[in-house]
Amino acid sequence: FYDLPLWLVAMRETVAMAFVGTVVGGIFALLLSFFAASNLNANWPLRQLVRRGFDAARTIPDVILALIFAAAFSLGAVAGVLTIIISTTGSLGKLFSECMENAQMRQVDAVAATGGNWLLQMRFGVIPQLLPQLLSYLLLRMEINLSVAAALGIVGAGGIGMELQRAIGFTEFDTYLAILLLIIICIFVIDMVSEKLRHRLIGAMA
Repeated sequence: FYDLPLWLVAMRETVAMAFVGTVVGGIFALLLSFFAASNLNANWPLRQLVRRGFDAARTIPDVILALIFAAAFSLGAVAGVLTIIISTTGSLGKLFSECMENAQMRQVDAVAATGGNWLLQMRFGVIPQLLPQLLSYLLLRMEINLSVAAALGIVGAGGIGMELQRAIGFTEFDTYLAILLLIIICIFVIDMVSEKLRHRLIGAMA
């Protein structure tokens, strides 16, 4: 840990990449998942279009996306964030839409009966009953994206991964191990924070 201050700065960039990518990708996934759920969208062509879009975003390897964005926007965190947004949208979109297909439609019908439009039906009829599960998926993806952001740095997408690449290139195995331990510690911290948030939310809704 001889270069810990530098690594902490790089780690902060990696965490920021994972956070921004997860939040933005999660928002896109949530909005699009309403149109991918069969019980919420009766338009079959639109539903299939959104689902196939999720498949495409989820199938393309993160490294390939990072290389494409790095070539388009130069090396740095922008390429990493865009890659995480796309992969997060694809993975969470599928999970969110499948989760919404298990929603109880009686609550949606109750909101509709009071004159609520489609947005109000989704906001007050669907999201409240699924919020703990949606949050759990989002926080889990945050943990995954932290590892993804670190790995993307190896191909020039910024963050701690670039320090990891340097250590690998110079065969500094002690440095390599130290950086890996730093990444694991960050994932542990995020996991503990996410667990507390999830339990607090479930307790508040109980």
